[in-house]
Amino acid sequence: MPIKNKKTPLINGFLILLGAIFLLYSILIETVNVYFKTLGLLSLMFGAYRASNHWVQHKDDHLNDEEE
Repeated sequence: MPIKNKKTPLINGFLILLGAIFLLYSILIETVNVYFKTLGLLSLMFGAYRASNHWVQHKDDHLNDEEE
């Protein structure tokens, strides 16, 4: 079962990167609204959740490629 949607890992990586940027911004700038921290944490966790689900679904893809 090869990966059919190659955009999914890109979206997951983008969500993780966006969350990390929001969290770093909220750490570096002291007068940031708490919503930046919340949005950064939610984006980071959602991206990590989607990435881990994607990895679990495609963990045995290399075995199928070797059989062919």
